[in-house]
Formats: sequence, C-alpha cells, structure tokens
Amino acid sequence: MNKSLNIFAILLFIACVNSTKTVSYSEIVTNLVQLSDDKSSGLSHLNIIVENFKNANNDLTKLKTSVSENCNKLELRGKEFIENLNKEIIRFNKEVERLEAENKKITTDLVSDRKAITGEAEKIKKATNEIESTRRDTLANEKEIQETINVLKRLKNIAIDELQGIEKKATAMDKFNVDSSRSTPVSFLETHNFQAELKGLLSNSDSVNRGLISTLILLTQSAGKATYSNPETVRKIVSMIEKIIDNSNAKKAENVKNGEENVKKYNEIIENSRNSITRFKEEVASKINAKAVNEKEIVFFKNDIIFFTKAVNRRTKRNEFSLGLCLKQAALIDVHFNRYKDTLSKVDQLKDEISAQ
Repeated sequence: MNKSLNIFAILLFIACVNSTKTVSYSEIVTNLVQLSDDKSSGLSHLNIIVENFKNANNDLTKLKTSVSENCNKLELRGKEFIENLNKEIIRFNKEVERLEAENKKITTDLVSDRKAITGEAEKIKKATNEIESTRRDTLANEKEIQETINVLKRLKNIAIDELQGIEKKATAMDKFNVDSSRSTPVSFLETHNFQAELKGLLSNSDSVNRGLISTLILLTQSAGKATYSNPETVRKIVSMIEKIIDNSNAKKAENVKNGEENVKKYNEIIENSRNSITRFKEEVASKINAKAVNEKEIVFFKNDIIFFTKAVNRRTKRNEFSLGLCLKQAALIDVHFNRYKDTLSKVDQLKDEISAQ
C-alpha cells in the first residue's frame, strides 16, 4: 500500500505539473491524504490525473504530427530545390554541347570556305592568263590573216595591170620583178614570183581558201602560156583573188569576234569568282564572329555549372543538417510520447489495484 501511495504521489505531481490549472502544494497533499483515506475518492482523483495525462498526450501527439510533417516538408523542399538546380546544370551542359558542336561545324566550314576562296583565286589567275593568251592568239591570227590579204591584194594589182594590156619593159613591184631582157613583152602572170606567192599562202590558209588558191595557181599556169594572158582568164583570176580576200576578211572578223567572246567569257569567270570571294569572305567573317560569341557563352555556361554545382553541394549539406536536426526533435518527442504512454499504463494498472482492494 505504501508503494502504491508513493507511485500515486509521483503521478499526481506529474499530472499537476502537466495540467494547465494552477495547483498549490496544499492541494497535492490533500489529494494524497484523500487517496489514503477514501478509496472512491482516490479513484476519482486518479481519473482526473488520467484525464490530464490524456490532454497532455493529445498535445504531444499533435506536436509529433506537426514535427513529422515539417520534417517531410523540409526533406521534400530540399530535394525539389536540388532537383531544380540539377535540371539547370543539365540544361547548361546541353547548351555547352550544342555550342561546342556548332563551333566544330563552324571550324569545318571555315576550312571549306578558305579552300573555296583559294580555288576562286586560282580561277581568276587562270582566266587572266587565258585572256592574255587569247589576246595574243587573236593578234597573231589577225596579223597572219592581214599578211595573207596584203599578198592577195598585191597579186590582184598585178592581175589588174595585166588586164590593162600595157607593155612594160622594166617593172619593179615589191617582189614581183619582170625580166626586161626579153625582146617580146611578157605577161606579169608569167613570172615565177606570182605562183610562188600563191603557193606560200597555201600553208597558212583554211580548207576553203586552200581550194581557191590551188585553183588560182592552175589558172595562172594556164594564163602564162601566151604573150598576154587571156583577159577572160585574168578576170577569173581577179574574181577568185577577191573572193579569197573576202573570205580572209570574214575570217579576220570572226577571229576578232571569237577573241572578244572568249575575253568576255573569261571576264565573266573573273567577275563571278570575285563575287564568290567577297561572299565567302563575308561568310568567314560572320562565322568567326559567331564562333567567338559561342566561345564566350560556353565560358558563361561553364561558370554557371561550377556555381550551381557548388550550390547543390551546399544545399545538400544544409538539407542533411536541417533534416538531421528535425529528426532529432522528432526522436525526442517520441521519447516523451513513449514515457507518457508508459506512465498512463502504470496509472491504469494502479487504478485496477485500487479497485481490486
């Protein structure tokens, strides 16, 4: 019985401490006396103590729930914050990969563009050489054709003199010299130089003129058999010479035209190549600038990655500390909760003992 009273006294003191009411020492003593004197009164007071315990236990239960929820919220917010940081880090890394891939492509394009510029410069150089070569060839051909025309004009003049039927004992006309030692006047067409000049033109003439010149040689050979050539034959010779001159003039004009067209074609190549070089140089400048901008952005993103990684580490440690502190509080509340539970169980046991007496 004394042991029970001691336990009652302790429980009563605890109940009074946990109660929201103001309890004096005299009231505690009075209650203990009543416990020892009156069985029904003791049970009544024990019920009051139990009720006070239940109220305190309810408050502790609410506190435990609140602390548990706060711990869960704290852990959830910490994880969510770190996840957001990690998402940003992933995004930054993807941006770095994208920019580095873009710069790699730009580097490849720059090599290709510079090769293209070199190629276009080679085209300009080649076209310039072709223009010079074309002009040289055009001038050379024109000179050669003009020389042929000059020879033909001289031969035409000789034939025209033959048509005039004028006796000439001594004549010196360029390379066409008439032998004046003969007693009988001779035809100009009978001279060896005339035919030799025609034969000399064969090697420098095209197929059309070669046929005409060959025919002309045959005519002069036929005409030279008489003292004076047949005027009709001479007229044919003059007509044929004029035709050859016309063909040569046409060839000369065509030579000039072809030369001009070739020069125009090569000038267009040069102009196109210059425009291409200008375009490629602009693209190179633009790509170099874009590459520089990308490199700056890569540095910025890498710095952000370093900063966010450090932030993740700091927040992880902070979360661990805060969650650990919260869990310690929850564990301390569990200790008190279990103590209340054990105490209430003992009170119930004591009530049973009193009721059994």
